[in-house]
Amino acid sequence: MKRYLASAGLCVLAATAAAQSSTGADQSVVVPAQKQSQLVRKLISPQEFYQYQGSYALSNGQTLTLSRKAVRLYAQIGQQPRQEVQWYGDGRFSAADGSLAMNIVWIDDDTATGDLNYMPSLAGAQPVHASLTLASR
Repeated sequence: MKRYLASAGLCVLAATAAAQSSTGADQSVVVPAQKQSQLVRKLISPQEFYQYQGSYALSNGQTLTLSRKAVRLYAQIGQQPRQEVQWYGDGRFSAADGSLAMNIVWIDDDTATGDLNYMPSLAGAQPVHASLTLASR
C-alpha cells in the first residue's frame, strides 16, 4: 500500500512538473506601458485662439486652416478632412491620434511662421513636413 501511494504521488509530481515545463516556455506576459506625453493639453480662450485662427500658406503649396466650433479646435489641410486638434500652449497644436503636429510662432502682430508635420489618412499618401506662413485671417 505504501508503494502504491508513493508511486501515485510520484506520478502526480511528474505530471505537474511536465505540465509546467511544457507551458512555461510558450507563455509570455505582455504588459503595455503607457506612453508618456511631454505635452500637457491646455484650454484656450476664444481671445487667445483668435490669434491663431485663419489660413496659413504651406511651403508645399497647400493651405492649412485653423477653425473653432464651440470649445473644439479644428485643422484642415487642403481638401483633407478637418480633424480636431488640441492646444498645448505657445503655438503648439497636435491631433489626438498624433497624425498632425504644428508649431506657430508670431514674429510680430501680423506675421506668423512655423512648421507642420502631417501624416495623411489617405492610403498611399506620403507624410508632409512643411513650413507655414500666415495667408489670411
